[in-house]
Amino acid sequence: MVRRSRWLRRTAFALAVVVGLGLVAALAGWLWLRAQFLDSGGPLRPLQAAYDVRRYDLEVAIDPTTRRIRGRNLATVVSTAPLPTFEIHLDGRLRVDAVRVDGEPARFRHRDGLIAVTLAPAWRSGERHAVEIVYGGKPKVAARPPWLDGLVWRETPAGAPWLGVTTQGDGADDWWPAKDHPSDEPDEGMSIALTLPSGLVGLANGRKTGEQSHGDGTTTTFWEVSYPINNYLVTFNAAPYVPIEEIYRGVDGTLEVPVVFWAIPEQVEEARKLWARTPEMLTVLGRRFGEYPFLDDKFWVAHAPYEGMEHQTLVAYGGDFTDNRFGFDDLMVHEVAHEWWGNKISVGDWADFWIQEGFATYAEAIFVLDTQGEEKYLEYMRGLARRNRNRKPIVAGRDLTSAQAYRGDIYSKGAGVLHTLKWLLGDEPFFTAIHRFATDERYAYRIVSGADFEALVAEIAGTELPWFWARYLRRAELPAYSVERAPSGQGRERVSFAWDEPGFELPLPVRLDGAELRVEMPAGRGELEVAAGAPLEVDPFGRVLARPAARR
Repeated sequence: MVRRSRWLRRTAFALAVVVGLGLVAALAGWLWLRAQFLDSGGPLRPLQAAYDVRRYDLEVAIDPTTRRIRGRNLATVVSTAPLPTFEIHLDGRLRVDAVRVDGEPARFRHRDGLIAVTLAPAWRSGERHAVEIVYGGKPKVAARPPWLDGLVWRETPAGAPWLGVTTQGDGADDWWPAKDHPSDEPDEGMSIALTLPSGLVGLANGRKTGEQSHGDGTTTTFWEVSYPINNYLVTFNAAPYVPIEEIYRGVDGTLEVPVVFWAIPEQVEEARKLWARTPEMLTVLGRRFGEYPFLDDKFWVAHAPYEGMEHQTLVAYGGDFTDNRFGFDDLMVHEVAHEWWGNKISVGDWADFWIQEGFATYAEAIFVLDTQGEEKYLEYMRGLARRNRNRKPIVAGRDLTSAQAYRGDIYSKGAGVLHTLKWLLGDEPFFTAIHRFATDERYAYRIVSGADFEALVAEIAGTELPWFWARYLRRAELPAYSVERAPSGQGRERVSFAWDEPGFELPLPVRLDGAELRVEMPAGRGELEVAAGAPLEVDPFGRVLARPAARR
């Protein structure tokens, strides 16, 4: 009995140790994962709401040997309300060495990723000022780019530095001081001075305006961004790149614009084959969304040491140069489509993230439609629909952080919402809405919201569609339809269709005896009269996001 009791105590102790170690490991894992995310977006801080960014002038030097950076950012802003303190974000892993306001040293505090600068005297509304921040240190390293953000320090197969950065989730404050909120872009653009070891080709956003060798083994390249740019789209890439050039003729065939893919030396041939299709891709997207939106700067793609990212005028591609079963590289099309959806058209609240990711995903399907036809387009959309989880709404509140808004359904289901809208409106009104959303001066190169798109669709359709947006964007579960057949006499049947809520009025696609019909659903109900036993299918081609109701 004594031996058994001792054995039980030892066993219980061992189990407690194992459980304790498991809890410690779980806590450590949770703390590590939490450290990989910086808040971006969310409610705009009152002190940040009181100024508008007009321009950034960024200088940054990057040392791949020490994995350190040093930099200077001059933020030119206009106050929109009285302001006693200026706030701007910078990750706490980096130190702030000095702050100057209009050239004069200023007192500041850098805590919890926020730089607070005391303004003496306080700014009055409507004043224009320049705040210079000098900083440096070891920045956050990307744990799993582009999903867990930061600097990317990799090597090419030959062992040369291969560098980049991703910040869509975290915001730009991973590596430079910025107002980390999607609602404010520098209206007057920005400049970037990028310093790297001279053996590397350094790339950044905008058009290249110059280059300077310093005689110390480093070279600075200078870039000018002519358009507004969201802070998370600011980027750099560096490697011993090789340029591959094609000529883009434009939607109307009148342009002669060099477009360049920057490949690492080991994959030049694969990149050359991929890049040969780029003019066609830009033409297809341009016909639907308007001409490529950043012609005054450039269109380049950099071979990146991570999967991909839609950085403005310098798209990152890290795929394996393999076409999908539809014969094209969907990663390339998706990231390039962001030049319109996300870069030219940017949302001011991450709650509307689907506008950027859903439209870019739908651009893949448009590419299939315009190069392979309707049947392949529908097949592509059916494949996207299989990815949907329908567990959380696409739009889950307002003033969300990027982490709160980011989920898989904003991609595939967001594309499905547009696909369903195409069925509801018809092709001509639908594509008119898409084109106008990308080109109308009310939205182009501006901050937009989901409500803007809803209002534009109502304007074109001639009626508001609150039931459509409420069900597809703000509820998780798909609409469900029921079908009942009953004899109506003389060898005929009445087929009754009903949605699971009366206010949902989406017409149903129905195939009857091999012919496709459109059954209107006023007040959520519709009817057909058919020959008894006639074969009938609801939406066999997948034209709408819907499901059959469960049988009772």
